[in-house]
Amino acid sequence: MFWGELDYRDPKEQMEMMKQFEDVVATPYISDLGTDSLWIADFNIWTTRQCTSNFFRSDIDQLQCGADFTYKEEGTCSGTWMKNDIGLRLFTPEDSDTCGAFNGICRRVSAMHPYDLQELAMAGKFVPAVDFESTYCPVFEDWSEDKFKFCLENWRSYPGGGGGLIIEPGTSTENPECAGEFLSDGNIVSPVKLSNGPSMYAYGLNTHEDTVDMIEQTRSICDKHPNLHCWMTGIPYDYWEQYIWVKDVLVEIVAAAIGVGFAVSFLFLFIKLGKQGFHGIGSVAAGSLVGALLIALTCFLSVFIVIGLSSLAGVTYTAFSVMSYVLSVGFAVEYSVHIIHRFLEAPQTIATAVDRVEYAMSFLFLPTFMSFVSSTIGVATLAFTQFKFNDIFFFRPLIIVMFVTYFIGVYFLPAFLCLFNFEFMKLGPNRHMPGIETSIPAKKSWDDDEMDEDIETEA
Repeated sequence: MFWGELDYRDPKEQMEMMKQFEDVVATPYISDLGTDSLWIADFNIWTTRQCTSNFFRSDIDQLQCGADFTYKEEGTCSGTWMKNDIGLRLFTPEDSDTCGAFNGICRRVSAMHPYDLQELAMAGKFVPAVDFESTYCPVFEDWSEDKFKFCLENWRSYPGGGGGLIIEPGTSTENPECAGEFLSDGNIVSPVKLSNGPSMYAYGLNTHEDTVDMIEQTRSICDKHPNLHCWMTGIPYDYWEQYIWVKDVLVEIVAAAIGVGFAVSFLFLFIKLGKQGFHGIGSVAAGSLVGALLIALTCFLSVFIVIGLSSLAGVTYTAFSVMSYVLSVGFAVEYSVHIIHRFLEAPQTIATAVDRVEYAMSFLFLPTFMSFVSSTIGVATLAFTQFKFNDIFFFRPLIIVMFVTYFIGVYFLPAFLCLFNFEFMKLGPNRHMPGIETSIPAKKSWDDDEMDEDIETEA
């Protein structure tokens, strides 16, 4: 948990930092920690009469609480107390039933030092008759940047405070007992550019949904704060973050794939039908546009149904399942573009849309069926894998892709085309066009070889 260049000398921001930290460790997937494990909270306690560093001194000749260090004419590194108006956790004595490790640092009036209460009363921040049930939190205020730096460095040098603060290069002393390690006596870069909280641990992340919930819950505390921004790092955020925006990526990729499929289909139909020269550019463009729209509709329906059925089959949103979903666009285009082209180029002597569909499918049904069978056999081999990961994220969505795209492309689309009995979609040879034989018999079954014999060009 990191913070950037805040106004660390502002008591309100100090308390907001502690509040953010307490809110994060209060989420259901993060192990709890005491507020004093956060550096700003531990430092603030060090500046008050609640400091215990003098009981465990690393240097017996040096008193080690904030009040024992004086910075020039600005006085000692002594802090003060501010009323707890944001609901920070309270300190609980270790002899109570509450686990002391999860303590807050704020105190009830009854648990505060009498001298602290006197000072607050003199400053007008504590009225015994009114505030006797209030709680207060340790803060420091009205310090210069130089004094803050001085106090931070002494807090780090003696009690051994942390915070992940940036140190000036070459100013720390190497630990004489362990080569490569350095003592906490370096000069802090001032003003503080970066600080971090203690190591935290997540637990109960048994599913993708658990991980996503944990990331969203903790990040919302940092990202949605109106005044103070922080950010979370670690393995869950660095690797599993993809599950936060995988749905957005799915929408973008599917939209792009359908858009490309629409453009390519339009160009294919326009060029293919235009080269025949049976109709004008405007007619060919109109028919190709409608045909491309129908192909795009087929792709959309295929992806929509594939995602829904895959979800019912227990497939969650991952980069792998998204890849499988996008493949449905390719299969849908493969089926629909040929059917649409065949439907559009049917001879105009085939008057009704139903007959034009029969003309197209009598030739394309077998090739599309064989394509479906061959692709499905290849995907079916994934069913025999011993890895559950392959079964969930590859076999299940891909086998659904095979059946859905085949049904939508080869059954739904032809049935839907039966409604398109429009003249501008009849782009095949016209019996009245010069050079085209007018005797094209109407049939219920159409064969390409027979059609080629019926359409003869004049010499």
